[in-house]
Amino acid sequence: MPKSTFLNLNDTKKSQIDHVLVDVFSSQHISQVKVSEIVAKLDISRGSFYKYFTDLEDSYNYIIKKISIAIHMDILEHIYQEQENFFEGVKKYLVWCSQLDPESNDWHKIELLTQSHDLSSYKRENSSVNSPMIQEWIKLLKINHFHIQESQEAVSFLYFFMTLVTNTLAELLVNHWDTDELIEEFDHKVQWIKNGIYRK
Repeated sequence: MPKSTFLNLNDTKKSQIDHVLVDVFSSQHISQVKVSEIVAKLDISRGSFYKYFTDLEDSYNYIIKKISIAIHMDILEHIYQEQENFFEGVKKYLVWCSQLDPESNDWHKIELLTQSHDLSSYKRENSSVNSPMIQEWIKLLKINHFHIQESQEAVSFLYFFMTLVTNTLAELLVNHWDTDELIEEFDHKVQWIKNGIYRK
């Protein structure tokens, strides 16, 4: 968890730090990253870094959690735009990702999230099933005729589906797929969800 000194920075400074953390951690494993590299890119003192974060791992966990939330919100936003065509919304998000410039910060965020083995990105937030976001999610599932019986099941499906999309993005990066190959892979997964895959 970042220190209050970091949380009290203005948005421009925080954004600059976020950008550098994404750039550094997406280009190499955390074991190879040095604080000196981060402070040099930010043009700050080593002491300033430790005023913001407890250590390197603290800064890594912070940025992983932040981009995980941001990417999940982007996916949800694309789904909400389609309303009654749930999977089409996700496809539009995946197409957008596949057409990103590999040098862009958005691409580096996807790289960092998908190559991270940090289980904190899978940690479920203690959001109430009555929260506005979860209620909107449940409403969206109902509109799209998902057979979800309970609020807790809807939350479980939310995390399952976000993991499915994140894993599909990881496959995009590793296999160097083009947009058509990416969508073909996603379509297979959609059919498994819609129709099942096991037949006796």
